[in-house]
Amino acid sequence: MISSRRRLVVACVLLVLEAMAFALIVTESVTGAIAAVGLTCVSLWVHIVLHECGHLAVAKLLGLPVTAVRIAPFTGWRSEVWVRPAPAAAALPLRMVLFYLGGPMVNLCTAAVLGAAAALTNTAFTRVVLLGAALVGALLGVVNLIPGTSPRSDGRNLLRWLLAPTATRAALRAGHYQAEISRTVRTIIREEVGDHRLGDPVPDDNDPRLALAAFQERWSTGHTLSAADFVADAKRLAALARADRTDPMAAAAIGQVLTVQFGLWYLYGAVVNGSPVEHREVVEISELAELAFHVQPHMLSARVAMSLAHLLNQRPEQARSLLLDVRPGIDPPDLCNVAFLLSAIAECYLGNHADADALMRASGGDYQQLTQVVVAIRAADPAPHLFAPPTMAGT
Repeated sequence: MISSRRRLVVACVLLVLEAMAFALIVTESVTGAIAAVGLTCVSLWVHIVLHECGHLAVAKLLGLPVTAVRIAPFTGWRSEVWVRPAPAAAALPLRMVLFYLGGPMVNLCTAAVLGAAAALTNTAFTRVVLLGAALVGALLGVVNLIPGTSPRSDGRNLLRWLLAPTATRAALRAGHYQAEISRTVRTIIREEVGDHRLGDPVPDDNDPRLALAAFQERWSTGHTLSAADFVADAKRLAALARADRTDPMAAAAIGQVLTVQFGLWYLYGAVVNGSPVEHREVVEISELAELAFHVQPHMLSARVAMSLAHLLNQRPEQARSLLLDVRPGIDPPDLCNVAFLLSAIAECYLGNHADADALMRASGGDYQQLTQVVVAIRAADPAPHLFAPPTMAGT
């Protein structure tokens, strides 16, 4: 089977040959035909730059936060403009539609101007160059409007914001929430793995330190593989944590990471999506949290994990008691902020809304999506159930 990259190369070669033949017919000169085709190829680079500038200009005009710009044609890297809007931003679907239209529309407008200029010139060589550049710009604009399989396709994202703005906004919110979870997990791993406090590695490929670091590296950027692979990786880590030969410090670190990674998502699903956690999953989370807390009861990361397990078990008093002595300026800032927000959730379930508000202010607003989870719990009456009771078998 011919690879997609090879098919693209073959198609480009055929297009260049056809353009060469057309230019030779019009200019009646081999040198002129080669020069015309060469300038047309160069115009592709210009159109790519204009395409990304179109996205960038629209983002700036509409106030969309630009996180990165990469323009690298012919280097094997994809040229892109990254934006990271707030999920609650006003008129976000319209702004995102205009953002994804910005690049293709610049290409199409540029193609129209070049076509008009070609119609006004009397020189065959100039006409061929302008028509070739116009065709390249039009093709680039149209191709980018066609929905592709890549999650970064302009056409695909444009269609998502047009046809399913609510679901797309929810996916954006979930992406921001995952970024907050990843920050917390990175902090825990840096505390445990970064300073080499996990004991000696086991003498084979199941080194828990390497497995934990690989897990975080693989999944912190947004689940590049399937959810089934993610769960399978987590199960392998959990098995390592429970193994007798695993160093207790390494087992504790794994327990903390898995509890925070899954526990925060369970919390989000129960509050935002209205999907209480299954009792079996709550039991698994509790076992991992207890494994970590038994080894490191003094560590804030272990107390955060254990308090999260208590919240999922509907035990807000126990969750609050573990987080009474958070030490800002001494404990890692990200863990402090998460601890404040988990304490706020506990206070909401205990009916202490004023204390919950004070804790949310103390968190500093860095964890906006987790803060919104707290706000949703505070506003609900009654507060949402976080786990589903076990199903009783009939007698």
